[in-house]
Amino acid sequence: MATIQILVRVKESFGTDVPDPPGQGHRFIFSDDLVLERYDDSTPGIGLPLDPDERRAGTQSGFQTLVRVAATGDLFFPAGSELWHYEGTHSFNALDDTPLQKGQVTARGVALFDGENVVDPPVRFAITGGTGPCSTAHGTVTEGVPEGDHRLLVIEL
Repeated sequence: MATIQILVRVKESFGTDVPDPPGQGHRFIFSDDLVLERYDDSTPGIGLPLDPDERRAGTQSGFQTLVRVAATGDLFFPAGSELWHYEGTHSFNALDDTPLQKGQVTARGVALFDGENVVDPPVRFAITGGTGPCSTAHGTVTEGVPEGDHRLLVIEL
């Protein structure tokens, strides 16, 4: 079994709240353009092209759904915190002069927020599958490492 690490940075983000009532069931839909920052030990200038336009890795798209707003006395979460369910797909391009190949990796999980802040950072989601060279993928996606706009995928194939 091989393990690969892919670090991508969100270059541009597109997102919108679904026009539904606030509270449980509210959804946010997103799509992000991704730039490859690291693949295993390769970084820009050391195995990867320096130009970010030559490292356009693909997109991350999906939605988040508010599943719980903790009330006072909640047995598991601080009062007022919000538990959001995440479901997303990383669609990768094959990049010349990199080991990145065309395929998709899906991820799911939950994250707890207190206002705009994650309660227990970093946020980790389970990789639930993939296509193409990642068809047997499992592992994790960690958001915000090392910076808020980064996503680290540790994929076991």
